[in-house]
This record gives sequence, C-alpha cells and structure tokens, in this order.
Amino acid sequence: MTTDRAAERQLAAYAVQLALEDVPPPVRERTRRMILDTVGVCIRGSDTTYIGDVVRTWDRFGAGTHSSSGGSTVFATQQRRSPICAAFANAGGGTTLELDEGNQRAAHGGIHVVPPALAIAEETGASGEQLLTAVIAGYETSSRVASAVRPLRGNLHPHGSWAPIGAAVTTGVLMDFDEQTMCNSIRMAANPTTNTDWTAATEGATVRNLYAGVCCQHGITSALLALSGVTGVERTIERCLVPQVAASPRAMAELEATLETLGEQYFLEDSYVKMHAACRYTHAPLDALAQLLDEHELDADDIVQIRVRTFEAGTTLGDDAPKNVLAAKFSTPYALAARTVLGTSDVEAFSSEHLTDDRIRSLAGRVRLELDETHDERAQNGHWGATVDIERRDGTTVSTTIEDARGGGDNPYTDSEVEAKFDRLVDGSQMRIETDTLRERLLSVDSVDNVTALFETLHG
Repeated sequence: MTTDRAAERQLAAYAVQLALEDVPPPVRERTRRMILDTVGVCIRGSDTTYIGDVVRTWDRFGAGTHSSSGGSTVFATQQRRSPICAAFANAGGGTTLELDEGNQRAAHGGIHVVPPALAIAEETGASGEQLLTAVIAGYETSSRVASAVRPLRGNLHPHGSWAPIGAAVTTGVLMDFDEQTMCNSIRMAANPTTNTDWTAATEGATVRNLYAGVCCQHGITSALLALSGVTGVERTIERCLVPQVAASPRAMAELEATLETLGEQYFLEDSYVKMHAACRYTHAPLDALAQLLDEHELDADDIVQIRVRTFEAGTTLGDDAPKNVLAAKFSTPYALAARTVLGTSDVEAFSSEHLTDDRIRSLAGRVRLELDETHDERAQNGHWGATVDIERRDGTTVSTTIEDARGGGDNPYTDSEVEAKFDRLVDGSQMRIETDTLRERLLSVDSVDNVTALFETLHG
C-alpha cells in the first residue's frame, strides 16, 4: 500500500475492501480462536458484581435500553440491551480477570474488537462470515496504530488512545460503510482521544477495568456519528493522536512502515493467549517459577529470596503488599508468592481471601525485581523474558531463564489448552449456556448464518 495518503484513508480503504477469502487460512483460524478466548474471558469476567451493577444503573437512567431490532447480548445480566451498552459491559467484564488476549507488538486488540463486533453483528443480524471479516479488519487496522505509538508517553495505559479505532472499524465493516464514511469513523475514534493512566491498575482502582469498555463505546459512537454525516479532522492520526500519545520521535516513520504491510502481514499472527490471571509482564517470571517448582522440591518457608531479572517495564510491578485484587494482578511479588503457596496462578489465586494469607504476604516480601539489560534489549523486539533465581535456606540457589512467556509467537499454547481454558471459564460462570455448543459454534463461526444464534439458548 502506498503511504502518500492520510493514515485514516489507508486504513479505511483496507477495511472496506477486505474479503475473507483473501485472508490466509491460518490467520482465519487464529482469529476464530482469538474470538473463542475473548468470549470465554468476557463471560466469566462478567460475573464481577459491579459489571452487572453498571448495566442496571444504565437501565435506571435509560442508557442501556433495547434497540428496535432486539438488541445485543449482555453477559452480566443475560439480557439484550443496546449495542453500545453490550459492548461496554462485555469488554469491561473481559478485562476484570486479566486473562484477555494481547499482542506484544500492539497491546490488547481482541478486547477492543470482539465485544463491539458481537454487539453490532447481533443488532444487524450479520452472518458469522461478516463477523469474522469485521474482527480481522478492526484488529489489523488498530494494531498498526497501537504498534506505531509505542512506547506511550508518560504513564499512559495501553487500553486507550488507539483502541477505539478497532471498534469503529469493526462497526463500519458490519454496517457496510463506504470508504469516506469509514474515514470519518476512524478520524473521530482517534480524536477526541481516550487517554487512560496506568495508575489505576497499580493502585487497583477498578475504573481501569472499564477502560476497554469506554474505548468500545467511543468507537461505536464514532461510527454512528460518521453514519449520521458528522466529520472528523483530516489526518487525525498524524496531526492529533500520534503527537499526543507517542513517546518515540520515530512514531510517524513506524506508522508509515506498518501501513505498508496492510494485507501482506497480520498482527493476528503475533497475538497471545493468557493462562496466568495477571499482567503479561508477570508471565515470564511465573513460567520460570513453575519450571523451578516442577524440577525442585521447593517450599515457601524454605525460600530466602526470589530474584527476578527482567526487562524495564517488568520491573515496575514491584508492590509486595497489594491492597486489593486488581493491584495484586499487577504485582509480580504477589503473583509469584501465590503461585508458590497455592499452586496456581489462575483466577482463584487472585481473590480477596488470599491477599491476607500470611505465607503469601511473607514470601511476596522476599521477591526482588531487577533490570536485566539482555532481557530489556530483547523486549524491544517483542520478547518479554525473565531469569528467576531462588535462594534456599540450605545455601543453594536454583535458576532458570524464560526468553519469552508462553502464549504466543514461537511459544503458543496448544489448541486443546486454549479450548480447556474456555471450558473452565464458561463452566465456572453464572451464565446459563451449553459450553460445548457455544465452543463449537465459535470455532466454526464463519459458517453461522446469523450471529444471534450464538447465544440463543441463553435467551430461551
């Protein structure tokens, strides 16, 4: 693709022209499994009390009302509401567990694309093939902007700024926008911006879990504004978004370079699946710890110190006494201590009852994070690794290195592991739906005639 046009025009042209048959089969399969994983996380995470409370508050003030076409599924209440309400709530639910899909080149595309795609597809009666096409278009366009603006300025959180573009594009594809309407949709998704801050995550303020929902809401709204004839600022990404959020002086060049690969390379191939219910920065240390626990007879009380050497961003998660569940998910000391004491790093390890466990708190206080230049250099190319050294009371030390956390790239989880995660999450939720049926429908989603059939058993 040429780069003599505005970024939004190149993204819009790609999105409106995308045909599913032109997408390589492995990418299509990767997308189906990304949708499966995201839906499972959204369903289980929607059990979080305040997600349902938000929807009920919206209902009270008329903000979550049904649409004329019947509405879209809200997992938290197991009812249909407006597409904007459904996308907001489902994305929020999907973020609460810290198990949503990610991309080490471009943050978290799935949670900003799948919830709005499902909501709009249900509203419009779209086919599964149309849904799959829209998800690919939204993911590939927004991920390129996300990649270009990294690293973000100051303390900006990756759920924001670029993310509404994915929701806007996804909506536009499902509503069959022409190129000009899609352009304006992207422009308004990028400006006004939805800049969010990391502090909410490390402090444990649960507004952080609604960042993705706000981005989905903003993206859908931008598309609807464009459909209504509202226009956005031309060259918005270059003139407004990149200067505001990108820290690197090379961001514009990176944007031009990544736009050149539209239709030729796929960010979806670099997506990862999370099994540890915590920030991705904790995953390489957790993988290393699990390996050491398997290889040696280690007990929390026998450990003098756990030393973690990792990349710079990974060293920022050093709070050894998190005050709430969300903060614990952004604490490497807590994650490692809980894994050692409880034998798991899944959802159950991050609960209020374990935050006050004396053995976990004691061991967390004996975890040290250090910057490792080799890991930091590799992190610049999307490889987030760590070396873990465990000093024991008998004077011996055991160590291992994980060059890249499991889940994506050259170290993915197997299909059966991803499906088992989905089954575990859905079976453990309050949602009344047949897990096997939903799994098989999602894995063959492009053969579904109408997306509303995906959740028909839920609505009776």
